[in-house]
This record gives sequence, C-alpha cells and structure tokens, in this order.
Amino acid sequence: MSVLYAEDYNEGDVFELGTYKVTGEEIVDFARHYDPFPFHIDEQAAKETIFGGIVSSGWLTALVWLRLMHKEFICYETILGSPGHEEMVWPTPVRPGDRLHGWVEIKENRVSNSKPDLGFVRYTATLRNQDNNEVFLTTSTLIVKPRPTKGVDN
Repeated sequence: MSVLYAEDYNEGDVFELGTYKVTGEEIVDFARHYDPFPFHIDEQAAKETIFGGIVSSGWLTALVWLRLMHKEFICYETILGSPGHEEMVWPTPVRPGDRLHGWVEIKENRVSNSKPDLGFVRYTATLRNQDNNEVFLTTSTLIVKPRPTKGVDN
C-alpha cells in the first residue's frame, strides 16, 4: 500500500476492502467469550428466535470490518487512530457461511488549524453479504498525518 496523507483522501474516493467468509465456529466462539446470547451460540435456541438460526454478534461483524480495514486500507505510516464513530449499524444479520465484501467511501478531509500536524479523514464504511444485503455500516473519522512541508525552517 502506498503512503497516503490526510490531503490524499478526497471526497468521493472509494477504497475496496476485499472479502471475508464468516464461519459458524467463529460466530459461536466469539459469542461464548463476549456476547453469549442464545441466538449466537445455540442452534436450537436460535431457531426459535426471530432470526431462525444462529447469527453473528454485531461486534464480531464490526471486527471483521476492522480486520479488512487493517489489511486493505490502514496506512500505518500516517494513520494515528480514531476519535470515534458517528454511527454504527447492523441492518441485516450475518449468518454462518456469509461472504462479506466491504469498501470505504471518503466524505471529507481537513487539516487542523490549531494543530497543523493532525489531519482528519471522515468516511463511511460498508459491508455487504453475498446477496448484496448491507450487514454493517459505520461513519467515522480517522486521525491522519498531513503531508510534511518541505524546506520550512523552524
């Protein structure tokens, strides 16, 4: 991946995140540790819910998105973290065997006036399943280094 600075992310730019296949085993294992609702860990109990079967914890789905971000989008040389998310929604449950595909669309970028060594890149990220149903959406901001200025004496 090439090094990108805050100014290099432009409104409307789209970055592909690739795909990830979710397994039943990881859904159950994650839920047992962090989100033990019966519809995440017990097939019989899950069949009796509105889901009609086991579904992923939304938090596992969010972490799948984050894994794809680190693999295909995050530039470790310039991205310094995030101040948080404006929204995070899970409109469609993720089921065992779902193949998730994601992308990021840039909404805006800016360099701080008060701290010119910090830039901010606002984006919306989306994951869809193999049936093109949206399973995850977040709007967030990254803290990104701005392009270094050359030849400036301090």
